[in-house]
Amino acid sequence: MTPQDVPAYGTLRPIEITACTPCNLFWFDKAESIRLTPKAVLELFQYIGKAGGARKPLAASFRCPLCSTALIPTQDLQRSTRFTYWRCRNDHGRLITFHQFLREKNFIRAPSPPELAKLRAMVRQISCSQCGAPVDLAADSACRHCGAAVALIDPDGIAKALRDITQAAGAPGATSPDAMSARLRDAQIDAIFELQRTRQNERDDDLVTIGAAAIGGLIAGLLRKI
Repeated sequence: MTPQDVPAYGTLRPIEITACTPCNLFWFDKAESIRLTPKAVLELFQYIGKAGGARKPLAASFRCPLCSTALIPTQDLQRSTRFTYWRCRNDHGRLITFHQFLREKNFIRAPSPPELAKLRAMVRQISCSQCGAPVDLAADSACRHCGAAVALIDPDGIAKALRDITQAAGAPGATSPDAMSARLRDAQIDAIFELQRTRQNERDDDLVTIGAAAIGGLIAGLLRKI
């Protein structure tokens, strides 16, 4: 796994988390995930966008990198959003997929009925963001293999994180949250349409991966200004 240094609350020095790009996994020691600042969350969002979809299937089980005990599958709730991860029974930390990390940080939402209709008009088949199985949008709005609903990156959640960073840094907000949300939403839809139009690869990409790549590239310049 590759170490990543990100800012966190309660310390002047960055904390180190580790990521496995081929498997789309993050490992957080103890309470590191809840200590992430909005800027750290967006930096990890950019990392996810650059990583692309998982290239290896997930293992059936995992062990803690610190004590080697088997990790326990766990369901949790952040506001009204359910997400899952694997935790160490000795409280050393937890392992979470990129997709579930985005759910935890409220960066994923279900498409609205108009958005779903638009997606069906321009996209026939995608991969499930959770398990990678094919999803026929013309017939389904959820994966038949694992039951995960079709999801998009939520521009409103990202715009809120950008606003929180701007306010914390004392920097003037150049763009209103509503305008920023619209800009991020357009970037995501344009990227989905362009990829489906060109179809330069044989596999079906998932909507979350496409959206993270498009929006991650857009916010990179914004973060450099803060």
